[in-house]
Parts: sequence; structure tokens; C-alpha cells
Amino acid sequence: MRNANVMTASSEGALCSATRRIMLISPMPNRVRNLLAALTDHCFDVFSLHEWDDGMLDSLKPQLVIYDALPIASQPDAYNRWREQELQKASSRMNIPLLLLMPEEERQSLENKASVHVMRWPSEPEAALLEIKRIAERAQDVYDSRRAGESIVFKDLTIDPGKMIVTRGPEQIGLTKTEYDLLLHFITSDGSVQTREALLDIVWGQQFYAGSNVVDVHIKSLRKKLQDNAVSPRYIATVRGAGYRLADQ
Repeated sequence: MRNANVMTASSEGALCSATRRIMLISPMPNRVRNLLAALTDHCFDVFSLHEWDDGMLDSLKPQLVIYDALPIASQPDAYNRWREQELQKASSRMNIPLLLLMPEEERQSLENKASVHVMRWPSEPEAALLEIKRIAERAQDVYDSRRAGESIVFKDLTIDPGKMIVTRGPEQIGLTKTEYDLLLHFITSDGSVQTREALLDIVWGQQFYAGSNVVDVHIKSLRKKLQDNAVSPRYIATVRGAGYRLADQ
């Protein structure tokens, strides 16, 4: 059963001048009903699904996917296995932010261990809205820049997506295509942790069967060309036991 919930008016009754598209996935919609209502009241077009659907994701192309990962008491083991599989699938194939709703105890254990954003749920919808708006705005800025061929700036680096050129001031940094793809992915990932397995799928492709150490080799080469330091990183930080992420702003 699917429900596409599209709202064009705010809670004050005024027409929305602009909307953002979100996909909200929950096997038990009652758990996220208040969040769905708050999002539609704040000019988000929300498409609500009961289960993951790659076809719907490809056709709707949302700016953000919100995924209800709270356990189902009747089948926690099966649900947790299914959740982890879908999470890995999402992190490896999507260039779309993924926000995972989790109970507090599980949220703390998962943070910095997957290429997703994590939010405590249940919580107040108003507090959740602030984080969702921040993630969606960042994703929209990156999307607009890439579509228009505009430069993307991170700290003192400038990326020209059309020409695939990276510069620092007047200096052009000579990167291979793989190094360029890695850097661009980190900069457009909004700081979330990228596992080695996810980077293999995203940058090298799902048909690439080399070990994950190939990621470490290319990260080392990329850092060297960026004059980055693994101990005190400016661009790419190592998350021990998990992978890599964009260094703090």
C-alpha cells in the first residue's frame, strides 16, 4: 500500500512559493504521523511508503529519504536484518541524503558508523524539522550547483563539476578521475561517515571486486595531493573502525 501525500499550502493557509520533495518510509505510519503532518505544514511534498521501493525512489528522485528504523516488537530480528540490508543498499547506490529514525540507545551506537544521518525518534516534530530543513537545504544547494555546472567550494578548495577540475587559489590540483570522484562524493555527502564498502560501490561500482584496502590506497594518494594530514585532517577525516568522512568545517 502506498500513499503519495502532496501538500501545497502551509499551516497558515498560504500557498507555498516553493516545496521540497521528501520520501518517508515507515512500516508503521502511525509512528511518524506527527512528523508527516509537520513536514506537509511546512511546504514539504511528502511521499509516504510502507516499505522500501527502488522504483519509486528512481522515479520520484526525492531530495531526502527519511527511514523509520524503529524496531517492530513482533519480529525484531527479521526487521533488523532487513533494515541493515536496506541501509547498505541505500548508502551504496543513492546520492540522496538518508535520515534514519532510531530509538536513543540504538542511535548512539550507529552514529558515525554508516553513511547516513541519524535522529532520535520519537521526539518533538518541531525539533526534527530543524534538522530535516538543514539536510534538505544542503542537498538542494549541491544539486543546484551540479545541475548548473557551478563551482562547489569547500574551505579553500574549488571544484568545477563541468570541467572536473579542483583548484586551491590559482593552483590546479592534478587528481585522477577516481581521486576526483572520491573528493566530490565526500564534499557532497554533508559530512556523513562513508564506509569503505559504500565507497567501493559508489566510486568503483558494484561490479568491482577488489578488497576495501583499495579505498585506503586512493584516500592516501588523495590526501597527499591535497597536502592533507591524516592525524590533523583539513579535508578528509578517518573514523576508526568505520571509514572516512569530510573533516569538520
